[in-house]
Amino acid sequence: MASNGKPAPKMVKLTINGQEIEVREGTNLVDAAEQLGIEVPHYCYHPGLSIPANCRICQCEVEGAPKLVFGCRTPAKDGMVVHTDSPKAKAAQQLVQEFLLCNHPLDCPICDKSGECTLQNYYMEYGQYQPVMIENKYKKHKATPIGPTIVLDTERCILCSRCVRFCDEVTGTSELGLFNRNNHTEIGVVPGQALDNPYSGNLVDICPVGALGDRDFRFKCRVWYLQHTESICPGCAKGCNITVDWQTRRRHIAGGARIMRLRPRFHEEVNGHWMCDDGRYGYGWHDENRVTACAVKTAGVQSEVLPREAFDAAVARFLAVDRQAWTVVVSTFLSNEELFLARTLFAEGLGVRVAVGPPPVGVEDALLRRADKSPNTA
Repeated sequence: MASNGKPAPKMVKLTINGQEIEVREGTNLVDAAEQLGIEVPHYCYHPGLSIPANCRICQCEVEGAPKLVFGCRTPAKDGMVVHTDSPKAKAAQQLVQEFLLCNHPLDCPICDKSGECTLQNYYMEYGQYQPVMIENKYKKHKATPIGPTIVLDTERCILCSRCVRFCDEVTGTSELGLFNRNNHTEIGVVPGQALDNPYSGNLVDICPVGALGDRDFRFKCRVWYLQHTESICPGCAKGCNITVDWQTRRRHIAGGARIMRLRPRFHEEVNGHWMCDDGRYGYGWHDENRVTACAVKTAGVQSEVLPREAFDAAVARFLAVDRQAWTVVVSTFLSNEELFLARTLFAEGLGVRVAVGPPPVGVEDALLRRADKSPNTA
């Protein structure tokens, strides 16, 4: 029995590229290999979505199997011997990569996904073929806004269908679909609709190429200039785990913005793989109306001072009045550490009343959004 009282999961042993591993029964070969630090290339597979096995680049060789298998759809079994880098598997991966690039435009220098594009990475790691296609590339629609947050470039799309499955399975809004056939097939919005659900920004995260672009981040910054900090979303009381992508030297952006974008960070028990658009695009206030200088007014004359001088002046003024007449109002947007210090200093140390300002109230849904639009009301 497991520690939670449930039956312990059944485990199976298999060998991948000469390394033995024990995984839960039902684990697919892509995830099993990842636990060994072995990457099986994949486009359509995403652990938070269903598995269509339509990109076909995750082909692996299993000893005893009559043909190659798809790693995303093949469960690990006891005694299975798998090769992800055998000549047969590598040849299949190269062919799939070449097929996907037949009509793909050479947009890398102007594509926002450049630097974090799976298509680029897999060509360097698994492709490296000599192209034999001599036909002209088939042209499709470029840079079409399909909603308030997303711009679609159908030429860059590799038809992995992640975005379609997300709208069908996660948000249940089903705005996207696959239209036409053969090399005319493309992702599009269902006629009469727009991609306007409150989680649409996640489509940019899960798109393995540059087909779905973020209109907020578009042409703002090259990803290799970004620095990354793990954090918690302050957009509501849910506490979604996020990654803050930021840059220090952005003087040409109005207000000297530092935060370039927010992205979800996987946490199985809180937000899974996703975050809402309210939190994703609500970061502007972090860089707006920030204190850049300190001033002290004496005898009606205001003068700029050092931060330490301003602090000392504020303390002196505070100590000169009746503390019982004061009430310190703290915001629910303060961090836990700041709230703890406010209580320790004012309530416990100085005996001043501490009140909590009312949190803003907004829309709540069954997925992630909470009506309490501040992070620390509790």
